[in-house]
Amino acid sequence: METNLFVVPTTHIHQFWHLAEKHLQRAIDTGNGEFTIDQLKQFVSQGNSTLFLVMNGDDCECAFTVQWVMYPNDRVAYITYIGGITNQKCWEQYLTWVRNNGGTKVQGSTAKEGIVRLWRKKFGLKPKYTLMELQL
Repeated sequence: METNLFVVPTTHIHQFWHLAEKHLQRAIDTGNGEFTIDQLKQFVSQGNSTLFLVMNGDDCECAFTVQWVMYPNDRVAYITYIGGITNQKCWEQYLTWVRNNGGTKVQGSTAKEGIVRLWRKKFGLKPKYTLMELQL
């Protein structure tokens, strides 16, 4: 079978969430507690983020969520959570979707150096900032 990227319409989140949940839960588990899986589902269901699935037949190999960030000079597709494995073909499909929706950049954050190296090597992303935080 061949893998393909699917954008899940907001109206169908509840129908397809079970395919994404295990992948997104892994991503949430490596994050810093910004969301629970139920909160992310609600956030996506309300249209605040877009859900993508990398499908190989009936099997979901990767799931990720994206939200738009607007700057005066750029429309950025910001990957908020990603879990699972994707390939170059699906990455190119994603970039085409971003361009077709007026996007000028793709961004994502990670707290793990291994993911920085992976994204650099596999997809050509470059580190732009290191996000620092103080918990109050």
